[in-house]
Amino acid sequence: MKHRSIYTAKLGKSLAEQALGSAVFKLHIISGDTNWRVVPEGRVKAMRSFSTIDQAIDFAKNLASKKTGQVVVHERNGNVKTRISYAIAS
Repeated sequence: MKHRSIYTAKLGKSLAEQALGSAVFKLHIISGDTNWRVVPEGRVKAMRSFSTIDQAIDFAKNLASKKTGQVVVHERNGNVKTRISYAIAS
């Protein structure tokens, strides 16, 4: 069974509009046809793609933990499954 990609230009535009006022670095984990994509909020294109969700989450966590950031994991249907937040102490 082939899964249809839920990441569309419309969703990318929506994420970009939400990011305008955001000071927190957010990375979204989004399902593709055959992979999992790490998409920075405010961008349309994925920065990396992975064959498993665990690989995508590990990559995003590593980046988000280096600054004040958040990893937002989406289910295949697009709903938010988990949010993981990191804050750098000043």
